[in-house]
Amino acid sequence: MISARSRLFALLLASLGAAAFDAAGAPLRPVKNPVPADAFTVRDLSGKLVSLGDFRGRVVLLNFWATWCAPCAKEMPSMERLYQAYGAKGLVIVGMSVDTGAPQEVKAFAEKLKITFPILHDRDSIVSRHYSIPGVPVSYLIDRKGRVAYRVLGEYDWFASEAHAAVKGLLQGK
Repeated sequence: MISARSRLFALLLASLGAAAFDAAGAPLRPVKNPVPADAFTVRDLSGKLVSLGDFRGRVVLLNFWATWCAPCAKEMPSMERLYQAYGAKGLVIVGMSVDTGAPQEVKAFAEKLKITFPILHDRDSIVSRHYSIPGVPVSYLIDRKGRVAYRVLGEYDWFASEAHAAVKGLLQGK
């Protein structure tokens, strides 16, 4: 079930034009002058408060997504494969759902896709507004020092060789 607010958000994105997030194959763009990632605290799907600081010292892929977003659902399996490949080496993937519905709906969606990385629920859009995301999906690759090193606006294949190279480099402190 999609809430009225989610439908309104989807219509707003659609009004921006297809070029805004019709981005299959969107590029992984390095940030020229890495800046500190904005701190946040939000609840996970069990209601526990989680902050970006909880992942200090790890490489973090922060992905903003929604259950109603087809490109989001399409890219999530590649994120899961990346997480399985590098999670034990210091990569954490944080899926930040911007859905306004109940956490159970988000959890059911994540279970359907067999997602094992942490899912947080930005139900009130506080974090997404703070990050000024223009739509979903949007991803930020954050280095071990907590700086945004890469970003992707739109759908991306997170298991592509380019993503592997970026993650390996950040894990090695490059």
